[in-house]
Formats: sequence, C-alpha cells, structure tokens
Amino acid sequence: MIQFINVTKRYNERTMVLKGINLEIKDGELVTLIGPSGCGKSTTMKMINRLIEPTSGQILIDGQDISRLNPVELRRNIGYVIQHIGLFPHMKIKDNVSIVPRLKGMPKEHYEKRVDELLDMVGLNPDHYRDRYPFELSGGQQQRVGVIRAMAAEPSIILMDEPFSALDPISREQLQDELIRLQEEVKKTIVFVSHDMDEALKIADRIVLMKAGEIIQADTPDRIIRRPKNDFVRTFIGENRLQESENISVEDVMLTNPVTVYLWRGLAHGAQLMRRHRVTTLLVTDRNRMFKGIVTKELLEQFYRQEELSLEEIMKTDVPVIPVGTAVGEAVDVMKQHGLNSIPVIHPNGQLAGLVTNSSLIDALLKQI
Repeated sequence: MIQFINVTKRYNERTMVLKGINLEIKDGELVTLIGPSGCGKSTTMKMINRLIEPTSGQILIDGQDISRLNPVELRRNIGYVIQHIGLFPHMKIKDNVSIVPRLKGMPKEHYEKRVDELLDMVGLNPDHYRDRYPFELSGGQQQRVGVIRAMAAEPSIILMDEPFSALDPISREQLQDELIRLQEEVKKTIVFVSHDMDEALKIADRIVLMKAGEIIQADTPDRIIRRPKNDFVRTFIGENRLQESENISVEDVMLTNPVTVYLWRGLAHGAQLMRRHRVTTLLVTDRNRMFKGIVTKELLEQFYRQEELSLEEIMKTDVPVIPVGTAVGEAVDVMKQHGLNSIPVIHPNGQLAGLVTNSSLIDALLKQI
C-alpha cells in the first residue's frame, strides 16, 4: 500500500504545488492521477520514487517511510514508464528489458528467461525481437518494450507518466487494451498519470481528479460518472458522459463474440485457445450456443495433467449471469457484488448473447459521446 499523509510541496513562497495531499493506493490497484496542467499530478507520482521530495508530510510504502530509504535502491524496486519511452538506442531489446535485473544481480539464466516471457506476454515474438534495436521497432512496439522493462525486475509498484500520449490513436488504444489485460494477469500496483479523461475512465480501478494541488475527488470510474462531487468534476468529465451513462443497456456494451469453447473439448485445446486469444477465462457452450459455465486459467492449471478430462468435467457452473435487457448500472452492481471483471449475458432460453467486461463498459460509454 502507498500512503500520502498530509504531503505538501512548495518551491518558493508563491509556488505551492501540493496542498496537504492525503491518499491511499491499495495493493494491486491501478490508480490514474488526472487533472488540468499544473494541478500537481506528475509531482505527486514522482514523489513515490523520490524523483521529487516533499516539503512536508510523509509517504509510506507498506508502512515504511520512504524518506528513510536509499533512493537508488527504492527506484530499482519501482518500475517507471515515461512518455517518450526512454529505451537505450545502442542496446538490443533484450538488454534494454533486462537492465534492472542485471543491476540487481539476477542470474543470467533467470533474466534471459524473464525477457522472453515478457516479450511473449505483450505479443512480441522473442525469437524475432530480442536481438533487435529500438530503431527497428514501431512507436507502439517500443512502448510495449518500455512497459515490460518496468516489469522485468518484478516490482510491486509501477509508475507510468503519460506513457501513451505521444502515440497515434490506434496504437494508443491498443496499448490501453494491453495494459488492462496485463493488469488482470499480474495485478501490480500502478500509478498512471494522464491528461485524458477517456483514457482514465477506460483503464483505472480508481481515478484521482486533482486541481491546483488538491485532490477534488478520488473514486471509481463508475462513481465519478454517476456522482461527481462538484461542478468542477462535472465539467471535467463532460455533461455528455453523465447524460448518456443513464440510458445504456447491456446490449449496448457487451462483446457479442467473446471467446467460447465447446464443453466436450479437451484441456489442451482450452489452453491453446487462451494463449491464442490472450484471455484467462473461456465461456463454455454446447453446439447451440447454450451457456454451460466457465473454465478459468487456474482450473486448467489444476487439472491439466489429467489428459482424459474434458472441459465439461472441470468447468465452473455456479456463475453469475445477467439477462439481455439489463441496465448497465445494474450489471455494474452485480459485477461489484461478486468481485467480477466480466459477466455473461444470457437470452431467456439460456443461449449466450455476449459478455460484459470492465473494458467494454468504458469503451461503450466513450462511444456514446
């Protein structure tokens, strides 16, 4: 957990950048700091790895005051991704990614294996990319490398300072989707600075909206939209988002072609589907697309060595579902109640209609604007 306790930052008598910040960031949470230029969001983030020191107050990581830690060691244990990527142009991709593990003394066989795992995780074939130089990659590919470099030493905290803002819109959207997928898999504590409300609504577990060195509202994307604290928040979000969010049903937000698998297929086939589509859950159906249950990555790992089993024999059947016609707000409440990142949508006859995910909810809201 990261805690800011009455943190201030002053550069001179007239320049007060932060005015008594109090904030808690939970383990495994992706928090986006957002607000107008000069509001203090980047300053707040850079205090976590002591690139900027507070004038007063305390910053704790897992209960430890970071002002008492060696700043070099602190930074080696916190991943950092910046806007302009910052890859070393004279180093191959494998050397860029492994630089912190090497500095920390990780054995060569361990960090070489880690590099390949991370490249594969973001869709960059290790055999094809590990020995290339940054200039041989596109901007989006370079930023993927920047993200996994921050993860290479397996830090519990990753700081991301407007990492996608310099990319073209298509690459930016792809990287946002990739970050959401990665976060579901690795569950790091991520502090993400953005100037783009669309981006914040899409990726964040919680949004911290700042103005003039103060936190105005810290809340989930859904609550920010539904219950803006004041006129500043309402204006920053945009009236259109607030109006449209009340009139959407699950049919407007669901994925109509989620990854499905027939219930009689084997476990190896299920694992292959997960890998190909980069998902951690499969929706199990019969030939008529009748929904039967789900198979998770954990279930496959648990039973994978039992070659005679089918997916039907290991699938989870007590799965919360919602019917077509359900209001988005109600769907969100069900997902929160059960701690879900996604929920199947079912026709009255039991046939699978689609899948609502956290990402699809935000994407659909943004398209309404």
